[in-house]
Amino acid sequence: MEDFIFPIVDFLSVLTLLGDILIALVLLECITHRHTLRSFLSRHAVVCMLVVATIATSGSLFFSEIAGWTPCKDCWFQRIFMYPQVPLLAVALWKRDRGIAKYILVLCIIGAILSADHYMEQIEATFFALPTDPLVPCDASGVSCEKMYTFRFNYISIPMMALTAFVMNAVTSLVVVRRK
Repeated sequence: MEDFIFPIVDFLSVLTLLGDILIALVLLECITHRHTLRSFLSRHAVVCMLVVATIATSGSLFFSEIAGWTPCKDCWFQRIFMYPQVPLLAVALWKRDRGIAKYILVLCIIGAILSADHYMEQIEATFFALPTDPLVPCDASGVSCEKMYTFRFNYISIPMMALTAFVMNAVTSLVVVRRK
């Protein structure tokens, strides 16, 4: 079973790393007043956001339904703000409605806050040896929000993957909203 799980985890981790680099490049463009990436994102915003949301949703479903990694309470809350993006963006693409960017931005801001908080919980519990036990569940489900199923490139865990997806879609949404 693990023979095909970890290559997929590695692939999603590489996508997360590339997403983080893309976010940094867009922010650098904002500082230097260049428009290459932002122009591309503006023209293809709905498609780009749909791809990111679809990969994030598929990845989280892969982790829980195929890899068998039970999502914790925090993961479920993050899913609440990512999963609706796929059908919303699909309809927006079909209708050619760029106005969806404002609504996606709201979902992404809330999701990013939840993901960042979850990531910090994991980092604190794992690296700063706070008095919490990562094996102790955070709710009645029996799954700990501090447990790390994967940790790639010395920073990418599942909440970081979600955070990157939320920030990517938030940045793309901001590009669209600011262009109007």
